[in-house]
Amino acid sequence: MRFFRTTLWLSVWLTLAACGGNTQVIHYQAPDSTVGDWYPIPADAPSSAVLAAPVIPRLVLPVSVDAPSEQDGTLLVSKMTDSLGSSSLRFNRETSTTWELVDIALTELGYTNLDKNRSKYRFVMTGKSQKSGLIAKLFSAKKDELFLLLIPQGAETLVVVEGVGDEIPDLNQSESILTQLHAHFQNQS
Repeated sequence: MRFFRTTLWLSVWLTLAACGGNTQVIHYQAPDSTVGDWYPIPADAPSSAVLAAPVIPRLVLPVSVDAPSEQDGTLLVSKMTDSLGSSSLRFNRETSTTWELVDIALTELGYTNLDKNRSKYRFVMTGKSQKSGLIAKLFSAKKDELFLLLIPQGAETLVVVEGVGDEIPDLNQSESILTQLHAHFQNQS
């Protein structure tokens, strides 16, 4: 009995699977009167129906391979100043791309990166005027360290300079770094 049920189930499943992708035309001729019809079919109902593969709506718009991507456009870097006088740079690139661009620019401009933390989008850097020797590092003050932070904002990235801890960075130093970065990217485009 179990073998019979399994075989029957398998044959029904294979039949349905084989017909699932193909268009099926079903013809139905309703008898004039039946005692067992619990759902009467109207007299003007069509005698055939076409069952095709279901149409599944796509949630993502198709993108052409030939269409230029947003990254192919020109790099736009704009300098902004808030009401407190703090400056920032806005890049029209995503954060990972901006990270690479800023890292290369800092190296070309001669800034010393003490640490790079990509998971926090943060560069720990010193000013250009500091020496990089052992004695200079021992006697240097922590307040000379600055954080260059990349803040993701959708398809754009904001670059700001912050001090260590909750300290406000020296505006001259932060302004100098951002001005040089801005000029560096303006000269490239």
